[in-house]
Amino acid sequence: MGVTLVHSGSRLWSINALAEEFGIDRRTVKKRVDGIPAAGEANGHPAWRLRDVAIAVMGPQGPGPLGVDPDELPPSDRLNHYRAEREKAKWLEEQRFQIPASEVEQVVATAFKSLAQALDTLPDVLERDCALRPEEVERAIGVIDGAREGLYQQLLDVCSSLGEMAGHEDS
Repeated sequence: MGVTLVHSGSRLWSINALAEEFGIDRRTVKKRVDGIPAAGEANGHPAWRLRDVAIAVMGPQGPGPLGVDPDELPPSDRLNHYRAEREKAKWLEEQRFQIPASEVEQVVATAFKSLAQALDTLPDVLERDCALRPEEVERAIGVIDGAREGLYQQLLDVCSSLGEMAGHEDS
């Protein structure tokens, strides 16, 4: 393996050494480092600092290719991309990391129906169990209606902000 030290103490890596280190073909390494100036020589061949060529040799590491629009990929790559995304979505749903919108809507609707029913019956319960006078019950109804309206407005705000976020994701 052709590894050499230069005056700064940095190791220099030849194409063969880079190919061995990264476990890829030397011809691939040669193509990927083309255009990156060598930092020196190892055994008479160009050599580079690992930090200068690592991203060029291996590509950016992360959740996916940065800045690549799948719709601009060649058809076979685009098909593979969307198949993988569909499989990922299925897996996330199976593992319950992602819940179908219809299921969320059903749970939220059930919760709000229960809340609305409890708020509707609260004045009667207060009158019967707490012996409130009719004017006190009327005041309780006004307070409950105000709270219900406040909850409704908060729900609209949340739905609106979710709609805005979904709009930003689409663009």
